[in-house]
Amino acid sequence: MSACGAGMEPIAVWVRQDGEWAIVHRCESCGHLRTNRVAGDDNPWTMMSLAAKPLAQPPFPLDAG
Repeated sequence: MSACGAGMEPIAVWVRQDGEWAIVHRCESCGHLRTNRVAGDDNPWTMMSLAAKPLAQPPFPLDAG
């Protein structure tokens, strides 16, 4: 939960400087961002899906021209 008490949604993953993966969460109410280290019981396929999301849904059109 975030400070406002709302739930947190996983939106991305990133790799820290030491090579450790972290999950980026966004508050569903206020938009606050927070990162958490990946835990041993986190689903690796879900993390890969989060990592690939920007490639599957780019913020610009791919059919330029």
